[in-house]
Amino acid sequence: MRAARGFASGAALALLGLTGVAHAQRPADTTRAAAYVRDAGPGVVGRLLREALARPNVVVMPADTGIVLGRGTDVATTLVVLRGPARLEGRVRGDFIVLGDLVLRPGAVVEGRAIAIGGEILNSSLAAVRGERLVFRDVGFAVAAERPETYALDYRSLERHPVPIVSLPGAFGVRPPGYDRIDGLSIALGPEIALDTGRVLIDPTVTYRSHLGAVDPAVDVTWQPRRRVTVTARAARETRTDEAWIRGDLVNAVTSFFAGSDVRNYHRVDRGEATIAREWETTSGYVTPFIGGLAERAWSVARDSSARSAPYSVLGRTDREEGMLRPNPAVSGGRIVSALGGVRLRVLAGPVVAAATVRAEVPFGVPDGARRFVQFTGDGQIAFPTFRTQHFDAFAHFVGSSGGPVPSQRYAYVGGSGTIPTMGLLEQGGDELLWLESRYAIPVTAIRLPFAGSPTVTLRHIVGGAGVSRLPDLTQNVGIRLALAALRIDYVIDPAHTGRHDFGVGVGLR
Repeated sequence: MRAARGFASGAALALLGLTGVAHAQRPADTTRAAAYVRDAGPGVVGRLLREALARPNVVVMPADTGIVLGRGTDVATTLVVLRGPARLEGRVRGDFIVLGDLVLRPGAVVEGRAIAIGGEILNSSLAAVRGERLVFRDVGFAVAAERPETYALDYRSLERHPVPIVSLPGAFGVRPPGYDRIDGLSIALGPEIALDTGRVLIDPTVTYRSHLGAVDPAVDVTWQPRRRVTVTARAARETRTDEAWIRGDLVNAVTSFFAGSDVRNYHRVDRGEATIAREWETTSGYVTPFIGGLAERAWSVARDSSARSAPYSVLGRTDREEGMLRPNPAVSGGRIVSALGGVRLRVLAGPVVAAATVRAEVPFGVPDGARRFVQFTGDGQIAFPTFRTQHFDAFAHFVGSSGGPVPSQRYAYVGGSGTIPTMGLLEQGGDELLWLESRYAIPVTAIRLPFAGSPTVTLRHIVGGAGVSRLPDLTQNVGIRLALAALRIDYVIDPAHTGRHDFGVGVGLR
C-alpha cells in the first residue's frame, strides 16, 4: 500500500506542472555575445557573476521582449542571459543566470544553479534545478556595449518604483488554497496594502477552514526601513505545525488530497510574533542575525484512533496508520511568552552553495508555572559538484531543548515519507530531534532519451530519531534512487534491522 500511495503522490505532484507560464515567442534578433564584469560593486553578487563568466559559458543578449529557450535547447555549459525575461523549456548543464526575470517551464532542467539578478524566479513544479535557486531582487547590472557583441556589466542598486497602495494578490485577493487532514480545504482572502513606495506591506487575510468550520483572521506586516534591515510581524489565529520542514505547503496539500499522505501533526493557536533582522553582505555570502519575541495561546485539535470523520482524499481516507484518519496527538496547550533570536547564513563560495538557519526560543512565561525551558531549532543544506557531472547534497534538521519540561506543542516528529522511510509515519517525536540525509548523484550520460534526458543514479544515506528529553538510538537507512526526468524509483533498507525496507515510485524534483 505504501508503494501504491507513493505512486499516487507522484501522480498528484505531476499536476503541479499546470502552474507553468504561458507560451511566449522567441524574438528574431537574439544575439550571441561576450561579457565581463567591469564594476562588481559591493558584496557577493558581482563576484558570483564574475566567477561564472570566467568559466566556460554561453552569453546571450536577447531583444527587449526576452527569449524563449525551447525544448530542443541543450546548453553544455553555464548560460548567461543579459536581458530578461528568459523562459527555459530545455536543459542547461551549468548555471542558468538571467539579468531580469528567470522563468522555468515544465520540463526545464538546470544542472547547476538558477540565478535571477534584478528580477524573480518564476518556477514550474515540473522543472528541475539541481543546485540552488538564488534571487537578488535589489541588485542589478547595467549592460553597456563596448564593441559589437561585447558587453561590460556595471553594478547598480535598483531603485524602488511606485506601487499600488491597495492590490489583490492571487486571484482577485484569493490566495492559493491549502489542504490537509485537519483543516480540510483552507481558503484565504484579503488585499495587500503598500505604504511608502512598498517599504511597508500590510497583508490582512481571513481564512476559512472547511473541516473545522472555522474562520481565522490574520495580519502580516513587513517594514524595510533600510535596504538591509527588515522588521516583520504577524498576528493570527491559525492551525500550526512543526513539520513544515518535511514538505512544502503546496506539495503537502496535493499529496494529502490525492494520496491521503499528510506528513504533519497539528495544533491550534492564537499567536503574535515580531522580529527585526539585519543582513550583512560579504564577498562569499550573507549573514543575517535576528531578534524578536512571541506570545501565544495553544490548544489541541486532537483526533484519536476512534475518529470517523476526516477530510476527503482520493486514496487513504480511511487509513488510520498513514492516511487521513491517522491520529493527531493532543498538545499540552496554554500560554507561552518568549524571546527569540537566531541567525541565517548563506554561503556562495564558487561552486559550493550552503545555507543554514538556527533559531533560539527563551520563554519568560510557560503554562501552569512550570520551570522555563530553552529550545534551539536548526536547518541546513550544502551542495557542491564532485567529479565531472556528479554532485553531492546534504540536508539537516535538528531540535534541542534544555531546562524545564517542554510543552508538547513544541515537539517535532520524524518517520516515514520525507524523513526516515523505513519507520512509520511520524513514529518518533519529542523535544529532541536529529535528522541528516546525504545524496551522491551520478548522471548516466551514456544514456540519453528524447525529452527525458539522461537518468541519474543517487546513493542515499539517512540517519535520524526523536525523543523526549534525549535522543533514542538513531535509525539509519541506506538506499538508491533512479531518476529519469521527474520520475523517481526509491529503495532503502535499515541495515541494523533485517527486513525493514521501503520501496516507492513517484514524481519529484529534488
